[in-house]
Amino acid sequence: MHTRAEEINRFWFIKCSEEDWFKKDLKFDEEITSSFLTDYEKACEGAYDHWREHSKNCLALIILLDQFSRNMFRDTKKAFSQDAKAQTLSKYTIDSNYFDEFTKNEIFFSLMPLLHSEDIRDHEVAHKNCDKFLSCDERYERIKKSWNDHTKAIKKFGRYPHRNKILGRVSTEDEILFLTQPDSSW
Repeated sequence: MHTRAEEINRFWFIKCSEEDWFKKDLKFDEEITSSFLTDYEKACEGAYDHWREHSKNCLALIILLDQFSRNMFRDTKKAFSQDAKAQTLSKYTIDSNYFDEFTKNEIFFSLMPLLHSEDIRDHEVAHKNCDKFLSCDERYERIKKSWNDHTKAIKKFGRYPHRNKILGRVSTEDEILFLTQPDSSW
């Protein structure tokens, strides 16, 4: 396992709590940026593409491109700029049977890029694998509800309305109304 990949995984899965993963906290975002921005930039340039050939390295690459990007570049277009690459890696982990080597949390975050996708087909793959690998997790019902909420937005709008302003997209009246509802922005 690559040393930097090990550091990324240790930070995300051991040092951080579930609360850390989903909170909006400038100090936490700055900690990720100061610790991992160089790795993120190298990953974007393709310098870490070979990581995909080892399960835990591939996981670290997904965390860099899908999770850390959302912390480092919160509320900017750049937060989503590596989503396609992360989604490809997510599918690669499935096709490579890496989940056999992953914990439940690692499987969860390996699937997250597919849930972040605005393509309903990616959501279908995420849900299928959530059901297959996470149904015995004590958090399964909570995970499933959250994922269903995400998928409902994609089915209804074909995109995530909360990204519209950041990405320079014009919101429809239905999307504007949707955004006034609780839990409409993730």
